Amino acid sequence: MKKLGLIIIFSLFWISCSSSAPKGTVGDTPCEDCGKRGDIELKIHSELFYREWNPSAYKKWDSTAVIGVLPTQVVKALAPENCRFCHAFSEDALDFDLARVEDSLFARAFPKMRRELMFPGSRVPEEDSTWLKTWTKQLLKTSWVEGKPLMDSSPWLSMAGVEQSFERLPSDSLKALLVKVAFKYNIRYLSLPILLEVEVLPKAGKSGGYTWKSLWTLWDVRYGELVFLTYVHFVAESKTRVSPERFWAEPFAPHLWHMLKTNPSEIENH
Repeated sequence: MKKLGLIIIFSLFWISCSSSAPKGTVGDTPCEDCGKRGDIELKIHSELFYREWNPSAYKKWDSTAVIGVLPTQVVKALAPENCRFCHAFSEDALDFDLARVEDSLFARAFPKMRRELMFPGSRVPEEDSTWLKTWTKQLLKTSWVEGKPLMDSSPWLSMAGVEQSFERLPSDSLKALLVKVAFKYNIRYLSLPILLEVEVLPKAGKSGGYTWKSLWTLWDVRYGELVFLTYVHFVAESKTRVSPERFWAEPFAPHLWHMLKTNPSEIENH
């Protein structure tokens, strides 16, 4: 019994330690629940990013409005068969973790904003499931930057390292689709993560790692315009003997937080 008691005490101590803020991962973590990894430390490198913020849209920002939240449209979870720490690794798990980070950061930045899941049975009635699926498919295929469809992330690759305020005018067809969903479901904003691709690297670092690639966008659908987007690509390698088994989106959190908290007028165009 004495031995069992020591095990329990040690377990409680470990849980307490592992729930503290991570070391050297996301910097100034804006929320307590963002990116808890126990005692794992990650080395982030080979980082490419592009950030774009529409100052015109942000001047009209309503921090008490309703924001609709869509799931990530394209999710790719890539891992070898012999991955020893991939038991919790899947497309659904990746999208859920990104949503967890997004929810916590929005709640911190805009506590009065109401977030509604754009799923059948939530903000979207069950009978609208086919309509929403058709609408989303059409939206992603609509031409946007360089005449390429919205779901194409290639335009941002050539802009790596650039951060700029930019008033990008959408095409009439894109604007019409955005406004349509705004009035149909009475939402002001739409969170639309377009791409999320994570590839596990079992031999990276001391105990594994992964590559992260994502394109995340936010739209003012009432006015049919982009508010901001961030494209991020990086490599995360473990610096400890603890495998990165979950909370894959943690290193992405500072990029999203930066977009939520930066004044557009302070972003220098490059």
